[in-house]
Amino acid sequence: MLAGIRVLDLSRVIAGPYCAMLLGDLGADVVKVERPGRGDDLRDFWGRGHAGGMSAVFAAANRNKRGIAVNLQHADGVRLAFELARRADVVMENFRPGVADRLGLGYGAVRAANPAVVYASVSGFGQTGPYATRPGYNTIAQGMSGLMAVTGMPGHPPTRVGGSVADLAAALVAFGAVNAALVHRLRAGEGQHLDVSLIASTLGLLPDPVAHYFDSGRRPAREGNRHPSLTPAEAFRTGDGYLTVVLMNPDQWARFCGVLGDDVLRHDPRFATNADRLAHRAELVTRVETVLQTAPTAEWVARFETAAIAAGPIYEFDEVFADPQVRHLGLVTELEQPGLGRVRMLGPPFRASATPPVIRRPAPRLGEHTAEVLEELGLARAEIERLAAAGAIALCDSSPPAPG
Repeated sequence: MLAGIRVLDLSRVIAGPYCAMLLGDLGADVVKVERPGRGDDLRDFWGRGHAGGMSAVFAAANRNKRGIAVNLQHADGVRLAFELARRADVVMENFRPGVADRLGLGYGAVRAANPAVVYASVSGFGQTGPYATRPGYNTIAQGMSGLMAVTGMPGHPPTRVGGSVADLAAALVAFGAVNAALVHRLRAGEGQHLDVSLIASTLGLLPDPVAHYFDSGRRPAREGNRHPSLTPAEAFRTGDGYLTVVLMNPDQWARFCGVLGDDVLRHDPRFATNADRLAHRAELVTRVETVLQTAPTAEWVARFETAAIAAGPIYEFDEVFADPQVRHLGLVTELEQPGLGRVRMLGPPFRASATPPVIRRPAPRLGEHTAEVLEELGLARAEIERLAAAGAIALCDSSPPAPG
């Protein structure tokens, strides 16, 4: 799908690298630039790295890339990075705003040499504004976007959503914006600068609570595992775990009561409408769970499926990957990763009928493709070795293996 598109990945950790990886999954030639010696902070994953500077998390966010080690504090290193940017279709960076400009690798400088470039900047708070130069990370964005404010049990403190949700939100926003900008370039012949931030991307996950807030003027409360405006639309305890059920209309309510075998519940005026059920939610949950606890989750899910009621089990994390639909969709892939051996990781999160995503290579070792990429720029081997001796580049990670 993106074969022939050249991506220069100057980003680190998760948001930028994951976006660049998805572009690589679609066939783009992605060259990841890292500092010599230590590389991306994710390689060691804060002390949990493996032999050869390759953590499982780094591997899962950097497949389908070639890796080069270039010292951007060295004039020759900056010159090489700029030459790659001059030839790139897409440049991905997540320096703090202003840093790329100071290095001579900002959008203005790159655009002057490469007017068609799609230049994506991912930051915590955007390229301008009072917080632009602040460092931004997943938990900070979750807290400041309101996501934590609406997450957690009633009466409990704001709660962080599991996983690097803000980083991934920014990665997916950047992925869509980059592809749209490439289409625009095809039509108009011009590139552009994309300003993607964790704060805006995470807030973008909340269109419904934002709409409710602006409509009502009331601050959304933490609702735990229940929907604020619908019921049943929440988690219930079963005989061996939990499941979620979501009802959207009166017909579904009638079928739901039929599955429970509780005709009294169906006709009780306290539960006649959604508004009535919200007003008597505690009594409703008690009555529903009394029935649901008489059988295991899988049995109830099957019964609700037969009645065309939306329901699903709440898995513990290790149970997710045994689910037949997860297996069918091929959401987990396996590949040989130097430094880790045979590893499993999430595969591309979508399918495409004509040009499906393909995993062509594992995450690169630090500096693994430095010589290869520089030779493509026309540098002779002697010049590459001179640059390595001068500290402008590194040809391969020669540091001792990290404790595994």
